[in-house]
Formats: sequence, C-alpha cells, structure tokens
Amino acid sequence: MRILLLLISALIGMISSVNADTLGEALTEGTVSGQIRIGHIYNKPKLSDEKRSYATAVGGQLKYETAKFYGFDAGVAFYTSHDVRALSGDKDIDERNDELASSQGHYNILAESYIDYTQDTFSLRVGRQLIDTPYADSDDIRMTPNTFEAAYASYGLDEFTFIGAYLTRWQGPDSESDYEFDDLVRGSDGMLMLAATYSSDMLESGIWYYGEDRTAEIFYADTIITLAVAEEIEFSAGLQFADQRENHGSGIGARLYGGLLGLHSGGWTIGMAYDDVRVNSGKEYFGGFGGGAAFVNMDDTTAGALSLAQDVVAWKYTLSYDLTVAGVDGLSLAYSYGDYDGKAHSGVHEHNMVVAYAPTDDWDAEFVYAHVDDAERDLGVDHSGHPADGTFDRVLARVNYDF
Repeated sequence: MRILLLLISALIGMISSVNADTLGEALTEGTVSGQIRIGHIYNKPKLSDEKRSYATAVGGQLKYETAKFYGFDAGVAFYTSHDVRALSGDKDIDERNDELASSQGHYNILAESYIDYTQDTFSLRVGRQLIDTPYADSDDIRMTPNTFEAAYASYGLDEFTFIGAYLTRWQGPDSESDYEFDDLVRGSDGMLMLAATYSSDMLESGIWYYGEDRTAEIFYADTIITLAVAEEIEFSAGLQFADQRENHGSGIGARLYGGLLGLHSGGWTIGMAYDDVRVNSGKEYFGGFGGGAAFVNMDDTTAGALSLAQDVVAWKYTLSYDLTVAGVDGLSLAYSYGDYDGKAHSGVHEHNMVVAYAPTDDWDAEFVYAHVDDAERDLGVDHSGHPADGTFDRVLARVNYDF
C-alpha cells in the first residue's frame, strides 16, 4: 500500500506542475456516470431448524472521471447499499440476509480512486480500481462489485496485450472484510500478476502468473476458439489449465484441467463444460479473489468448493435462448445444471435459472434462481440428530438503471 501511495503522490505532482488553467479545463470537462440498483435476495435452507433469510436493498454507484490531460486522467467512484428494513428480515431473529448490504445493513465506500496515464497502446492505472482477470475479478454478483488497490499496467502490440500488476487490498461481495478494504490475505505483502493475452475475431488466449506470498503461486492458461460453421451457426471450444503451488504453508496445492463446447444458432445456445481438479495430498484448490476461472462455475458452487483433501470432477450443461429473435428485444432465458463429484466424501448438484431483460441501454433487470443440493456432503448431524443437509434454494432479483 505504501508503494501505491508514493506512486499516486508522484503522479499528482506531475499533473500539478503544469498550467493550472488547462488542468482546470480537464476537471470541468470530466464525466459523471453511475448506476442505481434495487436488489432482493431470499434464501431458504432445507433443514427445518435453519431459518429462511431475506433482504431488499437500494444502492449503486456514482463515478466522476476527469478528461484527459497530457495523457493523464483521474477517477473516483462511490459505492453504497442500504437495506430497506420494511422489506427485509428481522435481524433480531436471524432472518435478515446480510449479502446485499453487509452485516450492518448498509455500507458506503470510496471503492474507486485512481490516476491513469495513457500513451498510445500503453496504459497505467494506480489506486482503487476494477480489475477483471481469471483469479482476481470484479464478480458483480450482489449490489456492487469487487475492487482492488493496485498498480495495473498494460501494453498492446497488434492482437497481443502484455499485463503487469501488483495488488495489495480489496473489498466487495467475495471479500470477508464486510465491504471495507482489507489485505488480500491477512498479513500478506500483496500479489504480483503477469500476463500475455491474444485476441482476434476467432481466438481468445491468455497465459497468466499470480504470485501471492501467503497463498500460492498460480500458473494459468486458457484458449477459446469460435468458428462460423454455417450460416447463422457458430461453434465454440475451449481449454484451460492451472497449476497451483503452495506458499507459506497455506494448504493450497492443485491442478485444474478443463474444456468447453458450445453451439450457437438462431438465438439458441447449447453448452457443455468440464473441469477436473487434482488436489495434492491433504491440500485444496484456490479459487482466487473473485468468481474464479473455472469453466464449470455456477451461481453458487465453484470448482474449488469441494476440493479440501479430495479430487473433484465437475460437469456443467447450459441451454439458453435469446428472445430477441422471436421479437422480444432484450429478453433472454437460460438454464444451467452443474454436477460436482468429490472423489472422497462429497458431491453437489446445482440448478440455475436466469431471466434477463435489457430493453434499452439505460436499464435492465435480472432474476436468478439457484437450487443447490449437497445432501451427499459429509456434514455430520444437525441439531436434531439427523444427518446434516446443506441443500438450499435462493432467489436473487435486481433492477439496474445506468446513467
């Protein structure tokens, strides 16, 4: 963090050293944008002695970004979410779900605060920012996304992009810090990230290295190819691989092998994905800081969810339809089924149904239903002495207005 503050101070000094009137124009010609989001979540465990929980929240983002000035610009974004008490469960009887607005029922955070420098195909961003990479990503699954304190640089050369970054802290729905910035890992010095990616109309590929001193070193590669095999018919295929090596006695050590196939025609998409997690003896797979890279990840269950001291083989099947083809602009339906087979002691099955509606560029709505069946998981017994069952149903609905 100290390094980031020094870099920010240096960049501010460079900007301030030029003509103030011109800098003033850069500030006054900046842009304001944001999002208003209304969310509702309902969670119902199968066990009778576990209560349902639910909440409704209102929140969103407000962002200001300056105009470019000698290659520099700066941005700040404020994120917030507040429970609507009348439409949320009672906290005193453990019925309030805290996933939308933290354990306090609200949060307000300066989630983005950065300075950019851009010159031709080189860019550098320092400060709090959105990042989307395989093992560190924004993962906007609740009211506001994950953001990171980092220095992030990229250089483009034709279809190739070379990336170098150093991440120190983060906040968001995947962090355990209750929507406050905290170390990626408690006591960690941060994470180095290096990558090279290739992108064309037909092929997307990337090679990534992550080095985090208290979790693991991760080598990751993936490639996805998309081909037009006939008029209005596209075929896609992909492969991925990850090798995770333990650091500082973290208990992480695994390899991930995955593939996917997809067929797209007339608004329909049929997809299948596979991941095989091979875990070193007594270790587990690390999903990263965010949603994770695995092709089989569902709304709740991810490739690493069952990986403690066991190998996992997972399949995911998807069927979706874009009703724009049928004349209903912006409406799409999707169903996914995930099967996670733990080779030693557990398994999970998950069903996802998603309805998304985006009639204009300004607003959209989505409805996500997840049924997670983990009756096979070895969880001991519940309070009544019956075999424990972590099966649950969850509904998440969100309406977004962008400005």
